[in-house]
Amino acid sequence: MTALISTISSTTTDNSQSSLEAAAQKACASLVKHYSDPIHHHTNDGDDVNELEQFHDEGSSLPCLPPVCEFWYRKLLEVGSSELAICNESDTIIPLAITQELLYCYESIIRPVLIDSAFSINGVVKVIEHYELLLAYFVRNATEHNFSTTTASCDNIDGVVKNLDKEHTCNNNDENSDSDELLQIGGIIYSFSQDISHWMSKTIPNDDINATNKTKDKVFPCLLRLVGYCATLLSSSQGIMDVNNKSDVTAFKEALSIATVICVPFVGDWTFKSEKFSIGTLMDWILEGSKDVTKICNPMSIAAALKYCSPSPYSVMDDSDLMSSSSFMQRPVIDWSARSANFIAPWSDCLGFRTAVGVLKQIHTASGIASPSRENAHDGNEHSSTDILLLLQSISRNVGVQVITSTVRAFFYARLSYPSNSVSNVIDVASKPVGSYIPLVRRIGDEKRELENQKPDADTSDLTKEHNRFRVSAATLIFCAVLSQHSSFEARDSALSDVIPVALTLLDDVQSFHQGLGAAIILSAIESLSPFGPATPTPAFVAKFNPFLTSAFETVIQHSGREEAPLITAICFAQSKWIHYLSTLSQYPNCIVPQATVNALARKATADMMHR
Repeated sequence: MTALISTISSTTTDNSQSSLEAAAQKACASLVKHYSDPIHHHTNDGDDVNELEQFHDEGSSLPCLPPVCEFWYRKLLEVGSSELAICNESDTIIPLAITQELLYCYESIIRPVLIDSAFSINGVVKVIEHYELLLAYFVRNATEHNFSTTTASCDNIDGVVKNLDKEHTCNNNDENSDSDELLQIGGIIYSFSQDISHWMSKTIPNDDINATNKTKDKVFPCLLRLVGYCATLLSSSQGIMDVNNKSDVTAFKEALSIATVICVPFVGDWTFKSEKFSIGTLMDWILEGSKDVTKICNPMSIAAALKYCSPSPYSVMDDSDLMSSSSFMQRPVIDWSARSANFIAPWSDCLGFRTAVGVLKQIHTASGIASPSRENAHDGNEHSSTDILLLLQSISRNVGVQVITSTVRAFFYARLSYPSNSVSNVIDVASKPVGSYIPLVRRIGDEKRELENQKPDADTSDLTKEHNRFRVSAATLIFCAVLSQHSSFEARDSALSDVIPVALTLLDDVQSFHQGLGAAIILSAIESLSPFGPATPTPAFVAKFNPFLTSAFETVIQHSGREEAPLITAICFAQSKWIHYLSTLSQYPNCIVPQATVNALARKATADMMHR
């Protein structure tokens, strides 16, 4: 630990640095050195722990800064005022510039503390808490000053844009420096995503309950709020982003997509106002537009089944009488409150939930800059505080569903890089040794082989279980939320090429809940194609993945049990939708799957279900 602190201190001695950059590095190194002393691990050091946990609640005030943080707060303001005096916008620009420099210090000074095993959990908590608290003061100062004079969201963005543009006019003449700064902010968000993933193993229940609780209550909320501060900088980034430069815009969107992916698992589906989600809620999201014109018949009700499966083509049964005969006939046939259909995130709690919600709102505001139409960029803002579905849909509209889905796929398979088109990053990710990230799932049929090859003293505990579940929840929630967004056929087809492999991976898992999630994603993909008529070409994913989807559904239904009725129902429902979609495609010229093949597939699927 002493060697690490010495290394951190040596990073502040570069003579080529600006005075503000040097001051920010000295401040961060000072915080690390101060709070790495064990004497601070058992005292409040002048701060109130409860205040530190609660001050980010809406409308609450910031707690008092401890002496060491207060010293550097004043020192940084002094240096910033001196360096940026020429810009004439000190009340807003100085806090933003200091925030930016402090965040730049994370990679070289703060991050080593989080990943160094020599630091105790108490030392890590103290360092990250007070680093984030110092940043909170500057962010609050900047946003309160800038946003207090206007009410329209677009005006707020424009105000910060003009201010930050002035800063760069005063301090930067290099044409490439603006893009470099945008990439650096996005790179910091990427680092936060990696560190949250790294700390996921700390939430596994073990003998050290203190470490588990502190990770959930302290480390994760702080890291999430730091992601939010980066989003605040990105919401000011039109001054450092060339909107006519495709690579700049793509890097901006990818950074916000990574931030979104990291926050979503802490929020869940919002139904329980906590970090939980239910397959039933996902089904409601997916099938919201699938109800009949009267809006009273749930697609998974008996009435809906009888409507599409008449006893005879010559039946004289009146559908309207059937639909209105009993409310029982119109209800969903599945009780989604069953334990097997619900997921509770062990890595989060109410504090993590509240923090992630706030950060998603910041991401939503920042994404307005990337919206094709600035006027419509914040149409979902009125709902963003109460509905995670509308919030995610609004973000995806602004940054693009293709960017969101490709980011989620990379995150799911532990191949995330930033920027995604960087050759060096792609090589670095590909060259990582197979370790704790792989395999993500245990495929059907693997158990027997594992038992045969297992050594007597082998440790069968899955230390990456929570990390894997974190990625599974992020992929499922985002895919089921954003695929319903209106987009061109080409954009939708490209997005589904990223979605279907993830769905197949989950459908082929031995865990029944994962199988249900895979089925929900496939159902979402099929429903997202309903607005496109027969005039559109066959989606590319159909030709590419049809054999695998058909085989996966058959296998999972054959191996499923009756004891988990909600999950098998979701799987069978998704399979029936897939067969129906293939049947629709087979009616047009140049069909990939002939109608006779679809009929045989339907008969076999029916027989498999009847044998369960």
